[in-house]
Amino acid sequence: MGGGGGGGRGRSRTQRRHFRQNRENVWKRSRSDNQQQPPSSDDNNNNNNNNNPWEPFATQNPAFNEYYKEQGIVSPEEWDTFMSVLRKPLPAAFRVNSSSQFCADIRSQLADDFMKSLQAEVTDEGQVEAIRPLPWYPENLAWQSNYSRMQLRKNQTLERFHEFLKQENEIGNITRQEAVSMVPPLFLDVCPDHFVLDMCAAPGSKTFQLLEIMHQSTKPGSLPCGMVVANDADVQRCNLLIHQTKRMCTANLIVTNHEAQHFPGCRLVKNCPNASELEIAKEPSITQLLFDRVLCDVPCSGDGTLRKAPDIWRKWNVGMGNGVHSLQVLIAMRGVSLLKVGGRMVYSTCSMNPVENEAVVAEILRKCGGSVELLDVSSELPQLARRPGLKKWKTTH
Repeated sequence: MGGGGGGGRGRSRTQRRHFRQNRENVWKRSRSDNQQQPPSSDDNNNNNNNNNPWEPFATQNPAFNEYYKEQGIVSPEEWDTFMSVLRKPLPAAFRVNSSSQFCADIRSQLADDFMKSLQAEVTDEGQVEAIRPLPWYPENLAWQSNYSRMQLRKNQTLERFHEFLKQENEIGNITRQEAVSMVPPLFLDVCPDHFVLDMCAAPGSKTFQLLEIMHQSTKPGSLPCGMVVANDADVQRCNLLIHQTKRMCTANLIVTNHEAQHFPGCRLVKNCPNASELEIAKEPSITQLLFDRVLCDVPCSGDGTLRKAPDIWRKWNVGMGNGVHSLQVLIAMRGVSLLKVGGRMVYSTCSMNPVENEAVVAEILRKCGGSVELLDVSSELPQLARRPGLKKWKTTH
C-alpha cells in the first residue's frame, strides 16, 4: 500500500506544480489530439509517426503450433477445433456457496428467474444459452454465463443480473471462479473431519470451495472437526486469500506464508479424553501433523489460460514449461511427504504442457517407488469431459 499511495501523492504534486507554472499537462489532452500526444515506447520502437488504432493481440504463434502438434495433446483431426476454441473469449463462471442458508433460494432464482429472462434477451443475438448450470458440478451449484462485462451493462435485465452477482459475491453466497478451477477440489473427496493442505492457495477460490465442502457435510449448528491450512509464498497474495475466504466466516481455516516446497513440519498435540488437565500439561501427546488431503495446484507457465490472457500468445516459448518443471516436482514431493498413509493428493496446473503435467507425475511416482499410486478417477464426475494423460512426450532444450 505504501508504494501505491506514494505514487498517487507524487502525481498530485506534479500536477499542482504545473498548474502554478501555467504549464499544460500533456497527459490530459483529448484522444482526438493524436498529433500532439506523447508517443509511447512501442511507438518509438516500432512505429514512429504512425497513428494507427490499437489492434487486438495476435492469436497465433508458430512455435506454439509446432510444439503442441509434436506433443500430440489433441489428435490431428481435432487441431483446428482446438485452436478455434483457444481464440474464443472465456465464459464467466460462478459457484453457489453450498453451506449458505440461502443456497436453495439462490439456485431457484437462477433457474426460475434469470435463466428464463436472460434467454429471452439473447434470442436475437444467436447465443445458445444465456446462463446454464455446469452439468458435471454436483447439485447444480456451479453456473456459466456467456456474457461479457460490456454486455452485462447493456440493458435492464442484464444489469439486474450483474447487480445480483455483485451483491451475492460480496456477501459470500456465491463465488466467481473459472470452471476449470472448480475441478481439482472436487477430486479431493473432502470430509468434515479431514485435515486439508492447500499448498499454493492464493487467490483463494479453491480454498473457499474446500471450506464449503467441509461445512456442507456438517450437521447444522455444529463446526467441522477438520480444518484447511491455506498456504501461499507471496505475502500480498496471502492478503488476497484472507479477503476472499473471510466471507466464509469459518473457524476452520489457518493461512500460512511459506514457500510450498519448504512448507514446515507441524506438530499436533493430542489430548487424551480421560486425562486430567495436570497430566496433559505434563506429558501431552505430540505427533507430526500429516494431512488427509493435499491440494497441489502449482505455479506453472499458464498457457492453458490463453482464453483469458491472450498476451501469452506473444510471450509463449518452449522454455517456459522447462523452467518451472523442477520447482513443480519439489512442491509435489513436499506435498506427498506431508500426506497420511491412505490420503489423497491432487496435482494440478493451468498449463497444457506435458513437461509440467505428465512428466511431473511420472517423476513423483519414480521418486516415491511403491509408496504412492496413481488413482483412477474416470468414474468420478462422469459428465466432465476428459481424456487419459499422455504416456510419452518430447522434451526440448
